[in-house]
Amino acid sequence: MATFGFRLPRALRSPSGTGRRDRSTRAGSGPPILEMARPFLWSVAAVVLATGIGLGLTSRVRLPNASMVFLLAVLFAAARFGIWPALFSSGLSFLAYNFFFIEPLHTFAVTEPHELLALFVLLVAAILTSTIAGRAREQARLAAERETASQRLYRFARRLSALADPQSVVDHAAIQAHGDLNCPCVILLASEGRLGMSAAWPPEDRLDPEVLSAAELALGNGEATGLGTALRPTVPWLFLPLRAPEGAIGVIGVAQSDDTRLNPEERTSFETVAELTATALERARLGQEISAARTAAEAERVRNTLLASISHDFRTPLASILGASTSLIEYGARLPEPARRDLLVQVKDEAEHLDGMVKNLLAMTRLEAGALELNRDWVDLQELFDRAVALAKRRGAHQTFEVRVEAELPFVLADPNLLDQVLANLVGNAIQHAGANADITLEARREGSTVVLSVSDDGPGIPPDVLSHVFEKFVRAPRRSGDAGEGTGLGLAIVKGIVEAHDGTVAAASPVAGQRGTRIEIRLPLPKEAP
Repeated sequence: MATFGFRLPRALRSPSGTGRRDRSTRAGSGPPILEMARPFLWSVAAVVLATGIGLGLTSRVRLPNASMVFLLAVLFAAARFGIWPALFSSGLSFLAYNFFFIEPLHTFAVTEPHELLALFVLLVAAILTSTIAGRAREQARLAAERETASQRLYRFARRLSALADPQSVVDHAAIQAHGDLNCPCVILLASEGRLGMSAAWPPEDRLDPEVLSAAELALGNGEATGLGTALRPTVPWLFLPLRAPEGAIGVIGVAQSDDTRLNPEERTSFETVAELTATALERARLGQEISAARTAAEAERVRNTLLASISHDFRTPLASILGASTSLIEYGARLPEPARRDLLVQVKDEAEHLDGMVKNLLAMTRLEAGALELNRDWVDLQELFDRAVALAKRRGAHQTFEVRVEAELPFVLADPNLLDQVLANLVGNAIQHAGANADITLEARREGSTVVLSVSDDGPGIPPDVLSHVFEKFVRAPRRSGDAGEGTGLGLAIVKGIVEAHDGTVAAASPVAGQRGTRIEIRLPLPKEAP
């Protein structure tokens, strides 16, 4: 396995080389000093406004004490900016109240003891108020951050629950961890005892040998490894194992440094992402195993059904061929000419029957493998129908056939041999299930830019519970009395595959008239220019 190394983008590299951006640059786009000073400038403005309001009130109304106005400024700073701007506002309020409202005015001296007491009470009340309000704001901020983080994790968990592909799971997890922590993230999954890079954000495909060694240690021990842990604390990464019931299946890691290591809340969020990712990967693995098991079971069912169908449906024509050929070999010289000819015709007919079933099996194999090749040519539908009827009569069909082809119907651009097989299957299906005295109608007409081909009979029809499945493999209508039930149940499935390969559609309707009969209708697109 190739050695992985991780090269961080230049914008994410710190002086220590870990690649994590400083937290002070996350809050806003302005300079850090201005961002830090802004709350204190607003606190000064609040105290100045409180002073102006206090002076305005005392000039019109005799107030025994104007200190309450300054408490409003303190509360504003605490509620808006937190505890430190509030304490700063408390000190300014203390000085402003002393300077503008306590005798002697415009000095910081205090002559009356009760004024000194009032000033001290103002300071204490302002500090307590700012502390309580600041703590309340900080707690509200932390609660809002926790709620936001919880919502992000909830949305992340919902996205993972809809993913069935392990690669999609690790891609989403890497992007989620990078978005939550604002630092590079990698996910490595174990394969044959070695770790391989599965996802990284920002995209990369290499890890330094030392970092990769720490990741393998996290996988082997099933413990956190890297900076801030007891294992490999000098590695500027934090790796967490992705734990599954049978053991760790990989690791997830984030780059960090001594100055920007994860705080407890970020560490908790990262651990939650790791747990959700491991659970989603295990679910995806189990889903793939279930899908593979279902596919294998379905393949086994189809194989068993096909073998049972072939062994049953091939037995009758093979027995006829074997009996006729044996009679010819043992009694050929003593049989009259008409009897010998009947036996030879029987061998030929049964061989053609077997040939048709083999063709259906081969056609279904090509359809499922996507190897069906179309050799398109112009097809005269009148000739197509005539060939289908002639073939049916040559094979001993006793039903009455009627062919209806609309006048001046254009030719169809299609594969003649495949369309012959489609018509042979449809007519053979009608002969088998409609009864010996049935009337079978083959019709072709034009509807807009399509041509409609249909084969109808006046037989007993298709039961409703079978009608919706007639174009599936191995689906056969219930046998009528006297029906040998020959056929693999592939005829209509092959019809559907061939028609769809010609960009057409096929549908079945039953009953069609008088609560009896079946009609199979095919729609094929007409070329823009037909001869």
